[in-house]
Amino acid sequence: MADVSQGTVEIVASVLSRSAQAGLNPLNEDHLIDLRERFNVGEFACLFTFMEYWKDCESVEQRPMQSLMDAYNSLPRKKHSSKDVVLSLDPEKGPFTQVEQDALHQWMHGQFCHGQLDPEQYLYLRLLMIYGQRRVQMRMMVFDDFIKTDQGHKVRLFWAKQRNDDAGWRAKAEMFSLDEDLYTTVQAYKALILARLWEEYPDRANWDKAINHVPLFRRKLESSGYRSRLPVLIDLPNQKALENAPQPEFHVSEGSIRAWAQRAESMADFPISHRTHQPLKISRGHRFKYTLGTDLSNAGLDEWSIARALMHSNTRTVRKYRAVSAELMNFIDAKMSDHLALVVGAFTGTIVADRASAKNGDRVDRQIEDLAVCGADSACNLDAPFTCYGCGKFQPLLEADHAAVLERLERRRAQTIAMDKTTGVLWDRAILACRKVILDCRALRQSTSSVEGDA
Repeated sequence: MADVSQGTVEIVASVLSRSAQAGLNPLNEDHLIDLRERFNVGEFACLFTFMEYWKDCESVEQRPMQSLMDAYNSLPRKKHSSKDVVLSLDPEKGPFTQVEQDALHQWMHGQFCHGQLDPEQYLYLRLLMIYGQRRVQMRMMVFDDFIKTDQGHKVRLFWAKQRNDDAGWRAKAEMFSLDEDLYTTVQAYKALILARLWEEYPDRANWDKAINHVPLFRRKLESSGYRSRLPVLIDLPNQKALENAPQPEFHVSEGSIRAWAQRAESMADFPISHRTHQPLKISRGHRFKYTLGTDLSNAGLDEWSIARALMHSNTRTVRKYRAVSAELMNFIDAKMSDHLALVVGAFTGTIVADRASAKNGDRVDRQIEDLAVCGADSACNLDAPFTCYGCGKFQPLLEADHAAVLERLERRRAQTIAMDKTTGVLWDRAILACRKVILDCRALRQSTSSVEGDA
C-alpha cells in the first residue's frame, strides 16, 4: 500500500506540473473539460481524488469550493465511452469471454495437476477468477483469511481503495463465501508451508502461532540459477513479529506478480485467445474484475449486488456492466469456437475412411456406435462416445455424423453448468475435440472431391 500511495503522489505531482505548463488551472471549473482531454483516465482520476482529499483537509485554510467538486463529480471520467474496455469488449484489456475463461480454467488445473504450476500460482489465478479483485487485494492475503464457520467456509478480502479512517493496509475487509474444496486446498498448502518454515527457520519464531499471519503470496529471493529450492519466506529480522500480526514486508510485490503473469503468457501451451489468436493477456490487472462484473450483470444481478461483489462503495462505476449484453458475449463465443478448436489441440486421434483401415476395426467390442473405432489394446471406462473425442486412441469415421454428437455434448455441458459451472467446463475439451473432428472431416472430404474433380 505504501508503494501504491507513493505512485499516486507521483502521478498527482506530474499532473499538476503539466497543467501549469499548459496554462490549465485545476481550481477553475471552466478548465475541467480541457484537463480531462489532456490527461489519460488514470491521471484524471488521481487529480479528482486529490481534489477530494484537499477539500476534506479541515486543517488547510484554502480548499476547493463545493461547486467545483460537484463539477468534477458530474464530469464523465472517460473521454469517449466507445473506448471503454468493458463496453467495447476489448480483447486484450476488457472482460474475458466464456470460452476464454474455460480455456484458462482448464489450462490452470492441467498445469497444476502435472506439476508445471506451483500451488501459490495456482491459488492466485483461481482466486482471481472467482472473486475478480485487484492484484493488490490478492497480495494482502494471509492464511488466517480463510475461515471455517458454522455458516460454512468464508474468505476475508480487504479493500484496496479507502479514504479517511478506513485508509491503510489491511484496514477494512469484507467476508465472502468460499468453496469447501478451495478451503481444503488452502489448508493443505498451509501445512506444507508450515513444515518448511520449521525446517528453514526453526528458531526464528513459533511458526505454529505465526503461520496464520504468513502471506499466502510471499516475497522471496529471486532465483540465482543454481539454487533448486529457494527459501519459502524472505529472511528478514522481524519474522517473530508474524506471531502477532501480518507484516507488509513479507508480502509479494506488485512487480513480482506482474512478472509471473507475463512469464505464464509466454509458456508454450498457454491458452490462445480466439479473438486475437495470441496468448491470453492475464497480466492486465483489472481484466478479472471486468469479467466478474460483466458475468454478474449478464446473470441479472442488480447494481448494488454487483458493486458489493466488486467491493465498490457506490454503483456509479458498475453501470457500464449493465450495457454489455449477454447476447453479444454469447455471439462472440459461438462465432469463435471453431477458431479455438483449431489452436487448442484437443483432438489427438486419427480420422479413418472406414473400419477396415482402423486399428481394431474388425473387433465388435471396439466399435463406438456408428461414429468411430477404439484403437486401445484394452477396454476403458470412458463415457463413450462423449469423452472419447479427446483420447489419442480415438479413430473417428470420416463419414459419421459427428455434428449430432456435438449437439449432445453441448446439451450435457449446459445441463451440468446449470448446477455447477466448475464441473461444467470439464466438457469443454471434449467439445473442442469434437469440433476439430468435424472441421478435419470436412476438409478431408473437400480435398477428396477436389482431387476427383481434377481427375
